[in-house]
Amino acid sequence: MHDVTTAPRPPVQSPTDAPPVVEPTAPRPPGASLAVACALLGAVVAGGIALRLAPGQNVIDSWGFSVFPNVLHNAFLRAMSDLGEAPVTAGVALVAAAWIWRRDRSRAFACLGGPALAIGLAELCKLLVDRKFHGALCWPSGTAAAVTAVATVVVLVVRGPGRAVAVAIGLAVVTFEVVALVAFRWHYLTDAFGGVVLGVGCVLFVDAVFHRLRRPHRRSRRARPPLAPTPPA
Repeated sequence: MHDVTTAPRPPVQSPTDAPPVVEPTAPRPPGASLAVACALLGAVVAGGIALRLAPGQNVIDSWGFSVFPNVLHNAFLRAMSDLGEAPVTAGVALVAAAWIWRRDRSRAFACLGGPALAIGLAELCKLLVDRKFHGALCWPSGTAAAVTAVATVVVLVVRGPGRAVAVAIGLAVVTFEVVALVAFRWHYLTDAFGGVVLGVGCVLFVDAVFHRLRRPHRRSRRARPPLAPTPPA
């Protein structure tokens, strides 16, 4: 009789020893951001209607003038007010768009379109509301809208633990900008508040819309069948 040797069988791997299957995380749907943006823009519309009917100085404006006295020669507040200049806001928006371009092009477009929309709507609202401060159209503040929109853009671009730092810095910058606008007697406090709400709402709205428009394009690319290999000649 011949000895028949059998090759050793590989050990059967139990289900508990199998490596865990990591499912890819789906991108967060933009529905929540769009809802928040619509709520903020709706608040701007409501505020504009209210100030159109009663454009004079109200209780909030009187409180702002009492808390923030006229300090035209404050160097720090003057520097903060310069952050609303067009070269500064445009430069920060461009840097943020370039930073996020390869990772999220929809957000890169929002970095540029959000602040531009905020500034444009601020000027349009001034004409429609027709509220004046020292003879100039004032509601909402275009400077507050621009600074807040750019601060929102930076928060959206930064990821991880750095986002909390960006939120803190953005809140500080926007707060000092509002104080400067009131302290220099350039705006009512409600003008600055209107600009802040408009700036955040416009950036979130543009970001959500661009992501919604790009999602069907991504789905169509994923659903496209792979090309069959070409047989050798």
